[in-house]
Amino acid sequence: MNPPWAGKSGLSKATAILATILGISLGLCGANFVAVMTLVSKSGTAMQGPADTFLTVTGITELVGIGVGVVGLLIVAGIAIFRSLTHRSPPRSEEGK
Repeated sequence: MNPPWAGKSGLSKATAILATILGISLGLCGANFVAVMTLVSKSGTAMQGPADTFLTVTGITELVGIGVGVVGLLIVAGIAIFRSLTHRSPPRSEEGK
């Protein structure tokens, strides 16, 4: 199985990588939320100990991944819009009339 960015270059490769990071981070964040809710509902109190530390660190890492994915995609979109507005197409030839 090839990664989504195989055979791509430039903005399309950046978009594929950032979208993959965003998708994975969102999925892991949901799994982390379910794990926290499961542990809290079983104990009835706030978590403490190694599970709390681990889930906190992974949660922060996932939020950073979400932020990187969103900000990166916005930057890529801005670059693409800028390029499309400033790109001048070559003049059409008058041959063929």
